[in-house]
Amino acid sequence: MPPPPPPPIAEVRLTDQFSGDRLTIGGIDISSAWLWQGQGATNPKRLWLPLDLLVGQMGFQRQSDFSGERLEWYGVQRALSGLQQRTIGDEVALDALPWLKALGVQVNRINNTLRVDLPQPHLKTLRQGKGSSANRLVMDLSGPALVQRQGDDLLVQMKVTPLQESHLRRIGLQPRREPGGLKLLGQASKLSTLTLNGPWRVVLDGITPTNPSTRRLQYQAFQRALLAPEMQDPIQKGLVVDQRVVQVGVKPIRLYRAGVQHTTSALFLRPLAPSHAQPGLRYLNQLAQPAKALVAVNGGFFNRVRQLPLGAVRLNNEWLSGPILNRGAIGWNRSGPLMFGRLQLIQEMTVIGRQRWPLRMLNSGYVQRGLSRYTRAWGPTYRALSGEEQALTVRSGRVDAVYGQAALARGIPLPLKGDLIVARGGIELPARVGDGVTITTRSSNPLGERPQVMGGGPLLLLRGRVVLNGHQEGFSPGFLAVSAPRTVVAQDKERIWLLTVKGTNGSDPTLLETSLALRQLGLTEALNLDGGGSTTMLVANTTVMTGRGITPRVQNGLGFVGDGSMVLAN
Repeated sequence: MPPPPPPPIAEVRLTDQFSGDRLTIGGIDISSAWLWQGQGATNPKRLWLPLDLLVGQMGFQRQSDFSGERLEWYGVQRALSGLQQRTIGDEVALDALPWLKALGVQVNRINNTLRVDLPQPHLKTLRQGKGSSANRLVMDLSGPALVQRQGDDLLVQMKVTPLQESHLRRIGLQPRREPGGLKLLGQASKLSTLTLNGPWRVVLDGITPTNPSTRRLQYQAFQRALLAPEMQDPIQKGLVVDQRVVQVGVKPIRLYRAGVQHTTSALFLRPLAPSHAQPGLRYLNQLAQPAKALVAVNGGFFNRVRQLPLGAVRLNNEWLSGPILNRGAIGWNRSGPLMFGRLQLIQEMTVIGRQRWPLRMLNSGYVQRGLSRYTRAWGPTYRALSGEEQALTVRSGRVDAVYGQAALARGIPLPLKGDLIVARGGIELPARVGDGVTITTRSSNPLGERPQVMGGGPLLLLRGRVVLNGHQEGFSPGFLAVSAPRTVVAQDKERIWLLTVKGTNGSDPTLLETSLALRQLGLTEALNLDGGGSTTMLVANTTVMTGRGITPRVQNGLGFVGDGSMVLAN
């Protein structure tokens, strides 16, 4: 009998797509998702990197003007709306390869780690402005440099001399030379940066004189914040600020938390939101400082590209942004426990002598077919958010103007006292100039009638039980399964808590693991807020925790403020 034939050769399929969650940028390790398209380990066809990473860890700038928003890096500008985008995990990502190639940045991948390298240039000269531009510092370089935000510090990956370091110290900065470049302590959110070519320059705006001899010892950020003078009296009066590690299964999870008593605390929970316009992002301290918030965390979801709110924010009885998709929210009065639940805003527009029309959204960046409503709380102007829009304005119960797509694309003023009704997706306007109109609004849940509301989602805990139901709140199964840093607002029988959560060994928690960790702390109600790269906690104006090691910009936040403090940012 002849021998059996040899086994068939296994078919080998080559993939041209690789992903990971670790980066090394100029020798500095960072936790962030990335996607590599193309075979080989050194020459991808496309390299998708999160937009927040490009801005926070490489020095890209987002610039806005009347024509829209653009991305800029060392003289190369592109309209953000014209760049192809995709989602990586919970991040908006762009193909960064054309930008990197233009500057000679080298990339290679090893397993799940992406390495990004650009030789450090030399700092040639320092030029500080005079008079009205005295807060500007221009650094002339021998080549392009990567600019990174690390916690509270700003790192420029360049080589400096001891003499140049002394010069920086004399003008009020706190420089420190490191192998990774020049670190400017405490400047991550204080300075805005601009990169230019021809010649190569990094421009720092916002320089303010400080006395280096008075700065505190460089403790760990959390310890330094607890020792701040402004923290001592609130801590003695019952403010709790701590961090701890709990075990969920085999996963250790670190929680940073701050809590105030429901009724007896001198601190109160407040939304932190911009005052003049909802479009736009800010660093958390830029929202917290005007409100004099002693402790703050980032708040609800937002569109990272358009920089628009995506959820409920109600401040002192005014809807700055309405709820979406029946998502989880909290509502509260000046004192007492928070109300937790899922929330919709039910709005109707009635044209006298005709039918009623549902208004889907209020002051929202969530764009859907139908009618949506915008008030002056959105900002002084409204600019079209989709390609097919019509609108009408209502003042004193009567339609006084209508607008077509061209006018909306340019931007139209929002009435001080009135409403703008926007029709999208081919929907006809329900009224004409001169028609009488009434608009009614009610909440699906009593929490929406409270003077302060903050939306997020999904709900995690109610009455001590895990109530995670992403489908009911319009979240995808993929969103529910992802592991990511988290921001949470919660309560127990005694206190309201602001928490940020992340894994201790690089493996961050899922939403279910977060819920189980919160139950271990005895919390009875909890709402997930925006997480991932947005996760931030600020204590005594010190960033004590960020989700991805990058100081992010966010749309809104929550903070503990003193009695009589302002609650709006500029």
